[in-house]
Amino acid sequence: MTGAASTLLALTAAVDDVVGLVRVVEADHRGGQDSIDLLLGVRAQLDRLVVASSCLAVTVDADGWWALEGARSFSHWLAAASGLSVARAREVVATGRALRDHLPATARGALDGEIGAEQAAVLARLAPTSDARRAALAAPAEECGEGFLTAEAKVLPVGSFRRLVQRWAAAADPEADERGYRDACDREHVTLSTTTGGVQLAGFLTTEHGAVLSSALDSVMTPPAPDDSRSTPQRRAQALADVARLCLDHGLVGTGAAVRPHVSCVVDFETLRRVVGTDRAGRGGADRAGTADAGRFGGSRRGFRLPAVADVERFAVAEVLGSGPVPPSVLARLACDSEISRVVFGPDSQVINAGRAERTFSGPRRRAVIARDGTCRYPGCSAPPALCEVHHLDGWAARQGETDVNRGVLLCWHHHDVVHRRDIQIDAAPSGGFGFRTRHGAPVARSA
Repeated sequence: MTGAASTLLALTAAVDDVVGLVRVVEADHRGGQDSIDLLLGVRAQLDRLVVASSCLAVTVDADGWWALEGARSFSHWLAAASGLSVARAREVVATGRALRDHLPATARGALDGEIGAEQAAVLARLAPTSDARRAALAAPAEECGEGFLTAEAKVLPVGSFRRLVQRWAAAADPEADERGYRDACDREHVTLSTTTGGVQLAGFLTTEHGAVLSSALDSVMTPPAPDDSRSTPQRRAQALADVARLCLDHGLVGTGAAVRPHVSCVVDFETLRRVVGTDRAGRGGADRAGTADAGRFGGSRRGFRLPAVADVERFAVAEVLGSGPVPPSVLARLACDSEISRVVFGPDSQVINAGRAERTFSGPRRRAVIARDGTCRYPGCSAPPALCEVHHLDGWAARQGETDVNRGVLLCWHHHDVVHRRDIQIDAAPSGGFGFRTRHGAPVARSA
């Protein structure tokens, strides 16, 4: 029996012991500290095995014996032989190659159980992605080389560590981010395809545009009402339609006026000044800084060294909150073309009841309803007026209701649709507020 075969038998026996112990704990229905220790121990050993499998995959790939079975590539062979998806098989091989060729300290730490498998995969995917970054990895730990990153990998959770590595990579080779941004711009697209029962939406956005869209959707996704059973993706789809309605309803299309991106971008002062500053000749500060800082970012022969900043976790890079670092050219444009606007709604002293001469609540009527209701009045909903319409309590067409603010109620687009679709009746209470009843007469709730 070969050494590999005997080791595999021993591993199988050890896993059988663990599985048997897990079954005993499940049958006992009492966990306690022993179960906690068992869970954490199993997870730690599983991480070691995941990294070991990536390292072993590189060796098997190099041997070439897998090709005898006629597979198109090693990743296709591994996927077929192990049940993985082809995409996951490619990740396994790519991680193993990065650990072998560029991250030896990370590989040792992960195989010894000191670094988690996810942290190792993050480093393998984000760190050795350009010549400048690979040179930066070879620098000493005190100059933020691989030793610095492995030390952080041992103490940071994977989410925080991913953000750290993204910032490190952006600082180590900003030109790579510029190239990536240009490539992303070329790939950017959105398609709307009519299909059975609706429209299929697909596409790809740059980090900046994705952050703008995400921020816009979050701003209109108000907390769901108690009876709102929609999933988050369903509510996000409604939010996308709401954003489109806002653009059309408020005349933001074709007016020549732009609404600036509502995105929070965090950057240290020196980087901002370097990127957006201009000299007397009018030349951008980013060009001058690119030459002056070339040595620090791997652009010269003087060796790599990151610029000193107060917060070592952020380095000297600009970061869109929730999305990651952006290249200097995007920061310069955001700083040049961004603003914050505030719109305040309120009533004025004008006649508000014009009878049936107008079907919609607009102008002073709408402002008066907003002043009275404040938010969507559907029970449990707090959507702001910008996301709302005024609903006729009496039904303008079916019941010959008048466009009277005393017979209108503020409802968000979603709940306005719910009221019509479910035939919910709304009554104005004599003491103020509104009562909501189902078509069977049962109260939905009362909005005070």
